[in-house]
Amino acid sequence: MQLLSYFKMRPPFPLLSQSYGWTGIEIGCHVIQLAQVCKINDSWQLSAVWSLKHPLSESSLNESSPPPSDETFGWISREEMFEKGLSRTIEEAENLKSLFRGHQCAATLTDGMIAYRELDLPSGLLSEAKAMVGSEVALDAELEIEELVTDSWSLPQNSARSVSHSFGAVSLKKCEAYHVADTLLGAGFECQILDAVPCAMARATSMADPSPNTSTLAIDLGYQRATLTLVKSGRPLLTREIRNLGLLALIERVADAFEISKSDAQTLLLQSSNGGTADRTESRDVANPVHQHRSSFLQLLTNEIVKTTQYCQKAFRTDVPTQTILMGAGTRMSNVEQCIADRTCLPTHAWQIDRSPTLLGDHNMAVYAIAAGLSSLAWEAQ
Repeated sequence: MQLLSYFKMRPPFPLLSQSYGWTGIEIGCHVIQLAQVCKINDSWQLSAVWSLKHPLSESSLNESSPPPSDETFGWISREEMFEKGLSRTIEEAENLKSLFRGHQCAATLTDGMIAYRELDLPSGLLSEAKAMVGSEVALDAELEIEELVTDSWSLPQNSARSVSHSFGAVSLKKCEAYHVADTLLGAGFECQILDAVPCAMARATSMADPSPNTSTLAIDLGYQRATLTLVKSGRPLLTREIRNLGLLALIERVADAFEISKSDAQTLLLQSSNGGTADRTESRDVANPVHQHRSSFLQLLTNEIVKTTQYCQKAFRTDVPTQTILMGAGTRMSNVEQCIADRTCLPTHAWQIDRSPTLLGDHNMAVYAIAAGLSSLAWEAQ
């Protein structure tokens, strides 16, 4: 079983007879997203989706601690995820396997659970790059290299005369990787690949816009952080993780402002953007704390988008993003696409592909973008 996979140097998504992808599973500390895609000729369709929210952590239910103020908003720590949290959440999901075709899956861990960093190595040692990356990552994590699974991929060079070569590197404790695989196997899923978030985002971006000449800034608006990945031809060229720009911090600020639970704050914040009365009222009332906190959050996000674009202009020149694609839970905020487009002057839209006729319900596709990208690995693995 391949535990970590980087994007292979070959054309993405070859046309095969297989019509259904693996089950893609995005595992976060607040929610687990599952998705499966199918392929008809060269057209992608989202065929099945499901979400699992973690129950409240056991530490919140300890008799010695105050009763939880929020009975429905679950959030578990990284430590609890690998101790018993993931197993508990999967075990409580009834008939999960029956929702998806086949038994093979690909997974990733969000909320920073897979460490990402970029390294510069001497250009004359490219043949030894993977071993050097593994050693650097282990040294930084203060672990033995045998305790980690690592992978890396080459990044664009700022100059042909550069004396170093840049790599994106991901790592995870080996025991944690096997725990994920074992837990999913207990639910009936055989984990083929544990992928990196930037690579899954790149695959999802290529599904939504397969043009090889388009440079896209893909943004995952997650609960704990925002991940910005520059994508071209299905490859992640640059990744930035903004740790203090997660949806959870915004939800907590709204909850404090209204003195309500985080679940109620999330409902206020992520209300539908279909033009309902509540949405129009909030957009007009700039004194509304929801509007204020949301506007502040989006301003911080657009500042980071502008910084990233400016860096690309200096470093890459030919790979400056011409559009933005949004993914993740934050896409459920009302008018988020238009707000970002207005502030960055970049065409911005939420991730979307065709829906299969078998997919019932009114789902926000962009929430499942990363899981869908993982599902497409079924074709690359052939």
